[in-house]
Amino acid sequence: MMAFNWHAACETHWNKMSAHWQANSEEMWETGSRKTILPVLSQYIRPESGPILDVGCGDGYGSTKLAKQGFEVIGLDISAEMINKAKERKKPELALSFVKADLRKLPFEERFFQAILAINVVEWTDDPRETLLTLRQHLRPGGMLALGILGPTAAPREHGYKRLYGEDVVLHTIMPWECGRLLQENGYEIIHQEGVYKRGVTPEMTKALSPELCQALSFLWMFYARPFET
Repeated sequence: MMAFNWHAACETHWNKMSAHWQANSEEMWETGSRKTILPVLSQYIRPESGPILDVGCGDGYGSTKLAKQGFEVIGLDISAEMINKAKERKKPELALSFVKADLRKLPFEERFFQAILAINVVEWTDDPRETLLTLRQHLRPGGMLALGILGPTAAPREHGYKRLYGEDVVLHTIMPWECGRLLQENGYEIIHQEGVYKRGVTPEMTKALSPELCQALSFLWMFYARPFET
C-alpha cells in the first residue's frame, strides 16, 4: 500500500476546486470574508519596503488587488490550475508575478519579503508548525505575517470530516486558539488579531465575549504577527 502523499493530494484537491474558487474570489475579497485583510495589512507595509509574498494565492485576485496599490507581489500556489488562472491577471504596469511551488520548499532567498500573506494555508498543510517556521525564515526583520485560519464554523472544515472514518484528508484540525499559541511559541509576536464571523453574529454580541468565545464563533480568524528579533 502506497503511503499517503498529503501535498500531492492537496494539489489535486485545489486543481479540482479552481473553477469554483475563481467564481467566488471577487466576492470574498471585496465584500466577503477577506475584505478587511488588505486594509489592515496596509497599516504595516509600504511599497518601497520590498516585495510581498502571497502564499496560497489561488486565482490571484488578492495578489492583483495588492499590486494595484503599488506593491511588488509574488503569488504562489501548489495548484497549477490556480496559477494558470492567476497569470491571466498579469498586466505590464503591475509588479506582479505568479509561481507554482510547494511552500515547504519556497524558491526564494531567506529574509526576502517585507510581508507574507498566508490566508487559509496553514490548515491545508500536514505540519502547521513547520509551515510557520518556513514562513518566518523568509520574512525580513520586522516583517509582517498576515495569517488567516479557518474558524470552527467555516463550511470548508467539512473537508476534514472523513478522517473520522479513517480516510486520508488534506485539512488539518488546527483551531484558531492553537494557531495563536503556535505562533507565540515558534518565534512570532502577535501584533493584532480579529475575527470574521458567520452571518447573524453582530459586533454587539462579540464585544461581550472573551477572545476564546469569539474564536469559537468565527468563520475566519486573522493574525498579524512579526518574527521576534534575534
